[in-house]
Amino acid sequence: MTTDIKAFEAFLYAQIPLVKAMQLKLKRVSESTLEATAPIQPNINDKQTVFGGSSAALMTICGWTLIKANLEQLGVDNDVVIYQAKNKWLKAQQDDLIIKASIDTNTDWQALCHQLKHKNRSQKLTINCEVLNQQNQVCSKMLGQYVILKK
Repeated sequence: MTTDIKAFEAFLYAQIPLVKAMQLKLKRVSESTLEATAPIQPNINDKQTVFGGSSAALMTICGWTLIKANLEQLGVDNDVVIYQAKNKWLKAQQDDLIIKASIDTNTDWQALCHQLKHKNRSQKLTINCEVLNQQNQVCSKMLGQYVILKK
């Protein structure tokens, strides 16, 4: 993938102010995975652990970003929305966040784009997201269903 990560991060900061406030940093994006980080400080709660709402928002944004970056790579500008998400918080997190997102199935991006363009049908993708602590332990996870809307 040749998507300019810093340019895409700047796009996120400009279009979704919450991303800038949470200080999300994209590290890697491929056809099937994304890795990002965020510091605990802007995402902390009154117990000095990661706020559940921050981890949920970061996972949602990272799933969306994985799809949107791949579409952009192919010159497709359809809107992407979260349709449904199931979150679990497994462990209180007291340090910086590592966010990982992966597509649930092997996605044929060319075929998906063909369906969007020629069949004029929305497409659904399932994304698995995890927030890990600095010891690489999973603290929260999300199974999200996203829809790429038809034009």
